[in-house]
Amino acid sequence: MLQLIPSLLELGPLPASPWQLLLLLGASWLLARVLVWTHTFYKNCRRLRCFPEPPRRNWLLGHLGLVPPTEQGMKDVTQLVGTYPQGFKTWMGPTTPVISLCHPDIVRSVLNASASVALKDVVFYSFLKPWLGDGLLLSAGEKWGRHRRMLTPAFHFNILRPYVKIFRDSTDVMHAKWQRLISQGSARLDMFEHISLMTLDSLQKCVFSFDSNCQEKPSEYIAAILELSALVTKRHQQLLMHMDFLYHLTRDGQRYRKACQLVHDFTDAVIQERRRTLPDQGLDDFLKAKAKSKTLDFIDVLLLSKDEEGKALSDEDIRAEADTFMFEGHDTTASGLSWVLYNLAKHPEYQERCRQEARELLRDRDPKEIECGWVFLREDLAQLSFLTMCIKESLRLHPPVTIISRCCTQDIELPDGRVIPKGVICLISIFGTHHNPAVWPDPEVYDPFRFDPENSKNRSPLAFIPFSAGPRNCIGQAFAMAEMKVALALTLLRFRVLPDDTEPRRKPELILRAEGGLWLRVEPLAPARADPYVCLLSCGDEGASVSDSSAHAMLLMTQPSLSWLEPGPVTASPWVLLLLVVASWCLARILVWTYAFYGNCRRLRCFSQPPRRNWLLGHLGVVTPTEQGLKQVAELVSAYPQGFMTWMGPISPIVTLCHPDITRSVLNASAEIAPKDPFYRVLKPWLGDGLLLSAGEKWGRHRRMLTPVFHFNILRPYVKIFNGSANVMHAKWQRLVAQGAARLDMFEHISLMTLDSLQKCVFSVSSNCQEKPSEYIAAILELSALVAKRRQQLLVHTDFLYFLTSDGQHFRKACQLVHDFTDAVIQERRRTLPDQGLDDFLKAKAKSKTLDFIDVLLMSKDEEGKALSDEDIRAEADTFMFEGHDTTASGLSWVLYNLAKHPKYQERCRQEVRELLRDRDPKEIEWEDLAQLPFLTMCIKESLRLHPPVTAISRCCTQDIALPDGRVIPKGVVCLISIFGTHHNPAVWPDPEVYDPFRFDPDHVKDRSPLAFIPFSAGPRNCIGQTFAMTEMKVALALTLLRFRVLPDDTEPRRKPELILRAEGGLWLRVEPLSTERGDS
Repeated sequence: MLQLIPSLLELGPLPASPWQLLLLLGASWLLARVLVWTHTFYKNCRRLRCFPEPPRRNWLLGHLGLVPPTEQGMKDVTQLVGTYPQGFKTWMGPTTPVISLCHPDIVRSVLNASASVALKDVVFYSFLKPWLGDGLLLSAGEKWGRHRRMLTPAFHFNILRPYVKIFRDSTDVMHAKWQRLISQGSARLDMFEHISLMTLDSLQKCVFSFDSNCQEKPSEYIAAILELSALVTKRHQQLLMHMDFLYHLTRDGQRYRKACQLVHDFTDAVIQERRRTLPDQGLDDFLKAKAKSKTLDFIDVLLLSKDEEGKALSDEDIRAEADTFMFEGHDTTASGLSWVLYNLAKHPEYQERCRQEARELLRDRDPKEIECGWVFLREDLAQLSFLTMCIKESLRLHPPVTIISRCCTQDIELPDGRVIPKGVICLISIFGTHHNPAVWPDPEVYDPFRFDPENSKNRSPLAFIPFSAGPRNCIGQAFAMAEMKVALALTLLRFRVLPDDTEPRRKPELILRAEGGLWLRVEPLAPARADPYVCLLSCGDEGASVSDSSAHAMLLMTQPSLSWLEPGPVTASPWVLLLLVVASWCLARILVWTYAFYGNCRRLRCFSQPPRRNWLLGHLGVVTPTEQGLKQVAELVSAYPQGFMTWMGPISPIVTLCHPDITRSVLNASAEIAPKDPFYRVLKPWLGDGLLLSAGEKWGRHRRMLTPVFHFNILRPYVKIFNGSANVMHAKWQRLVAQGAARLDMFEHISLMTLDSLQKCVFSVSSNCQEKPSEYIAAILELSALVAKRRQQLLVHTDFLYFLTSDGQHFRKACQLVHDFTDAVIQERRRTLPDQGLDDFLKAKAKSKTLDFIDVLLMSKDEEGKALSDEDIRAEADTFMFEGHDTTASGLSWVLYNLAKHPKYQERCRQEVRELLRDRDPKEIEWEDLAQLPFLTMCIKESLRLHPPVTAISRCCTQDIALPDGRVIPKGVVCLISIFGTHHNPAVWPDPEVYDPFRFDPDHVKDRSPLAFIPFSAGPRNCIGQTFAMTEMKVALALTLLRFRVLPDDTEPRRKPELILRAEGGLWLRVEPLSTERGDS
């Protein structure tokens, strides 16, 4: 290891051992973390003063234990809500504030926030991860959004309709069991015990089409689900068991793992069997079989579901969603149904009215007229209005889930102006909202008429949230309500429910239970009084015809009547029906697109636009990728300094922005709101899901993991590599000048130099590519050229066509070569690490004084301790090679051109370098020298302004973006941030075509917008490697000016914007070696 002098601590010339250095770094890191946390904590405390709080128990415990999960705790919550109807603040210990909200006007801001802004609190939900995986309950980011979109059709009424028969059958089994128990003298029943088994029975049939008969005999699978629910509840109450390591050492932890394995094995077996059945039968036979059974179960729907790109769910995803549905669907519905029976038992007048409503509905019906699927779901359930009101009032008084928690990833402003700071946990008290006297008069009274339509119309929809609300509301609420209505209606038709002698005591766990069970007495109704229901029980398979036709139409397996089109009694073949469906879908898409297009046209009228070529081409070809095209951009920017709109053909508007005050809204928008334009996908086969192309949660995770790679401690040793690569290039120049070739193409030489540096920094591999050919380097250069060429050829933007061409085959071959090289390095490095051991590995790296890009990526871990996969590492390494060589080469080539055109600035830079390196041998630039080259830095920045390597970046708006001047860029419109236009805007830069390094003098910079100079972009997706690039440019430029005088060529270069800003035919300059390293005076 290097012997470092800790002079900054004034310890004198005492050398520090590696362990002392490690201790110093560790202590510094801890101190920094403590200071940052302390600052954030006190800042949050000040901002949270506006939230009232009840008296704490003491300074250490805060409010811990103030509201226990008992009946008394529920009464305490009711009192708190009565005292603080808007919400209040509590402290979990001395340092953890929790904001509880309990008013619909206040909870709106949190519930309606996007899933990325108000994440589910990870502490409790993480307990469920081994069981439920990445199902809808636990997933986040893009994966959650994709699964939510794919699962929504699973809860469409066409899918739910046939489930009514399942609900009826499961309820029949429960009622038959009740009849037996009553005949044996057991009329006092625990509702939770019986109804939980009934809901599990229904769910197992709806999810898996599997009948375990769990209500009559034990089932291993059902027992495992009940055990898992109980274990999670128990763990939640034991603070020490929140740590996975400790929990899985306990007996409960081992039982939890065993039960998880049993549940997973059952679900996996069903999925695998269903996958085998599908190819064996063929799709047609599979759908016919499903048509005969009249039910498409949850697994079927998931197996057939595909996303927008045609990708299906993996077996692991299907298992996670099925297990999540089983967990979320049984306990919550059982709780809701148990408490509604309790409330109706306490209010016999409401119970009798519900019973009469059900009887009236079924009066005088012939069994064949009762269509159990269609009528009972679509018509009968909608006509049980008072029964529905009773269910809703019970869900208000006894919500199955009493509270939900969110962790704010950014500040959330409430309607009254208060702010919940980033990082603070927010509790949405469903129970508190439902018992808030400021929202519900007499909230403790059971009054179904609160949900009469007349009484509901002036009430906030967020006053009643038993299924949550906003983007992450319960996807299965229609399923749950249908099951509760069916089971309740049948129960009241067969039994009278009476309260028990002992009043139940509420117990909020995962769901709202009752201590010791919710006991009620049931009395069978006399057969004469139940006659109207006999017809319902007698409904056999004949009654499902309407339901079947709906399901069959959806699956294209029947011949439904087309009488609604009035062609007479003609039936449609599957192909006619398919044609009709496709034509309807196309028409709907066209109408939606047309409406959106004309809406956007109206909203875009406020953007100026230059004259079009014609109505068909729009502005296509007006600005070409040539010198003349760049001059036209400069003229357009001068005419429209705030930005302008162009049309790519007749229907594709593009908004171009070129002023820092206007670009701010787009550049500072989150990566989800302003993602990159789809053109970048052409790089996908080469760069994979690296930082350039990834999005959503994966991009955020990788960005956080890669940020330390560009810390100055990592970059410092790279300066020696930059010196070495520049030395090789200069030696080559000396030879060429000696042979009479003093006129050189800067792009050719500097591109090889930057690739040479990058290969050493990324892989610790020296291919000596500046002196001899390298297959890997040649492949990188070929890929860059092929991408630039493809960009200009509109027809081959389609992958299918491109890979049929010769260029496409070359692209694939070059990709394979680059991937093989990167994979080989990663595999070799992975083998070396365990062979050497971590200590030996780090010692070897210490001797070489460089930790390369691959090393850092191999050792990087995210917040959960997860490392990057080999595929991720390859993608990031390939991305760095692509982004790092061309842009730096372009910037360095153009700065040499500008200094050649302005010899006085060149000489001043040279003198600055000479002064810095006076009496130093060898003449090498060190890390500490970089900050002492202010004029050279100014020259580089002015060149990056005049000739930015990347001239424009594009974003596709996923939602409306409001600009500071009030104009709006509509959702779906492509927005072009013209870096070249911003840098050449006369409203921002006086005399923008003049090369003047003094623009970047600190006195001139301070009053200028930071977004006036954006060669490395800006905002969340700015260039992560800009410090690396600036360092390399400073080192190479300083050494070049120290050894050579650069003179302009006789022919003026013509700029050519491709992937980067190049020059047509190369950027040629003349170089003259200086007589000594101090040069000619």
